[in-house]
Amino acid sequence: MKNITIREAFDWLHLDDNHSSGLTNVEWEHLLQFLDEKYKGENIVEIGIHRLRFINLVGIIQLKTVRIEILPKLDENLESNSFNRRSLLNMLRVTKQLPVQLNNRTTSEFEKVDLSHLLAYLFVTEMYKTLRRGLYRSYEQKTDNLKHLKGRLLVSQHIKKNVYQSVNAYCEFDELSTNVPLNQVLKAALKIIKPFVKQGSLHTQMWMIFEMLDEVDDLYGIEQSFLDSIEINRQNQHYEGVLQLAIAIIQSTIMSSGVSKQIAFSYLFKMNDLYEAYVGECLKKLLAPTFYKVDLQHQQKRLLVNVFSGRENISLKPDFVVSRMEQNEQIPIMILDTKWKSIFTGSRLNYNQGDIYQMYAYITAYKTAQRCIILYPALNEQGLLPKWLVPDTVPEKYIEMKMIRLDDVDRTLEDLEEVLVLYIEGII
Repeated sequence: MKNITIREAFDWLHLDDNHSSGLTNVEWEHLLQFLDEKYKGENIVEIGIHRLRFINLVGIIQLKTVRIEILPKLDENLESNSFNRRSLLNMLRVTKQLPVQLNNRTTSEFEKVDLSHLLAYLFVTEMYKTLRRGLYRSYEQKTDNLKHLKGRLLVSQHIKKNVYQSVNAYCEFDELSTNVPLNQVLKAALKIIKPFVKQGSLHTQMWMIFEMLDEVDDLYGIEQSFLDSIEINRQNQHYEGVLQLAIAIIQSTIMSSGVSKQIAFSYLFKMNDLYEAYVGECLKKLLAPTFYKVDLQHQQKRLLVNVFSGRENISLKPDFVVSRMEQNEQIPIMILDTKWKSIFTGSRLNYNQGDIYQMYAYITAYKTAQRCIILYPALNEQGLLPKWLVPDTVPEKYIEMKMIRLDDVDRTLEDLEEVLVLYIEGII
């Protein structure tokens, strides 16, 4: 199995089997087909001559003969991807993007191995813990030709089948069974993740689970409607986390590619959405003990008024609006917007002027706001970040740029606190 680790928006995959980040013709075609089916019309890949790289997408893509791990580009150190992987795991943990708990210890243990091994660890350990509380059973309707009467006698079928066997009874009955859709889905997901279980104790747990599910049927060609039909109730509520993880594994599993019907497994995240969600969780935690409130994706302002209809047009939607509470009324004082991109190229500033126009629209539309800050991920590169005064404003309004660290939530909170503390009382 070939393993390739690349950094989003930085490293290239090559159509060259001899390259360290190269694919064969077959692998290349399967990858392109997979991306076209899953992300058709979305700008998530930059394609060059016999090469491609991922834009705004991180995670794992598993083809039959190659595993591709895509990490955020926060550290350009080619010797190790631990920092980039740790930052991704930290954001996934804080935003609860994984249905099961990911703690600090797990993050530290798995920052040196690819994400497929983490996914296998989370699924097997959570499944083992869940099944040890008892294998879920429910009543399933069955029919059988029995030596005794059980449930309801199916008269017409009984006559057809037992005309020469008068001692038998063809019955329909309900029987408590482990062979139910919930357990079938868990077993199917475990079979998918099986190749990534390498650790000794984890491997033992996996085979113990297979033994527990010995009477559960294997599933083939799973349809989305089947997954949607599985219900969580009071009896199986403790299965909810592992079921969500199993469904996520199965949903991204099967891809038919030409004659070979190559299997692809993927677990992917869009980085701009993940980054925004992560900053939002940190802001909520930071402001919770204060008299300030943060609104996500605020949509109460319009940029222009149509002179013919009198209606307000051009909706503004900043990522975060921080407001001061006065007599149950929110007074916006600060606007924050996240941009998942590098603010430096080497030591040179590399920002999009369109982003500044966007911030100008925000700061002028929100009359009481005095600060509009763009938050970029902190990279290796450092330098003086710009701060602009909006002319002819009283009180003065500013547009600024700041960077925040992402490898540890406490460091992120420190950086956000430094951004907010000058303008918000009681933040410390």
